[in-house]
Amino acid sequence: MKRLSVLILLFTLAACSTSKAPMKQFYMLNSHTPLISASPKEVKRVVVVDRILLADYLKRPNLVMQIEGNQLYYSDIDLWAESLQTGIHNTLLAWLNDKATETRFIAYDSPDATGNLERLVISIKRFMPTDQGQVITSGQYWHVNKAQTDGLTSQESFAFTSELSQQGYSHSVTLLAEQLLKLSHQIINDIE
Repeated sequence: MKRLSVLILLFTLAACSTSKAPMKQFYMLNSHTPLISASPKEVKRVVVVDRILLADYLKRPNLVMQIEGNQLYYSDIDLWAESLQTGIHNTLLAWLNDKATETRFIAYDSPDATGNLERLVISIKRFMPTDQGQVITSGQYWHVNKAQTDGLTSQESFAFTSELSQQGYSHSVTLLAEQLLKLSHQIINDIE
């Protein structure tokens, strides 16, 4: 009887030691954004979208969740497929160009991004799900007019909250991408 118990214990321990680690999941923000089209539209202005300014705690490859009010949880297996700074920039650039009627938005690293163009500076302070079943995006943006190189033409704040209807980071990432679409609408309404 003791031998049987010892054998069962050994098999159980062996099974535990050979269990596979969870597989890493990689997420992209811009998987559902429109392609930037080359179709001509009447462009009255060109605005350079500067590099996205991220809060320091968002500058990691791990997806983050706000828990218990002021604590952050970083997932070890749920990761961004590209830097969050790049993902937000590319997603916003695609939505801005898709929704704008009179403005063409270009990336800060584009050959067309000269110093005399209008600029859009975006700062993201919160970009995450919470343990309260919400997804939050907030921050500020500034529209710098080319005629006023030292002055800001506008400074606006944004805050979007969505309710999670499913569990998991996949649904959270979908809602975060939708909040970037809402942000692009707000920016276009302010600029055009």
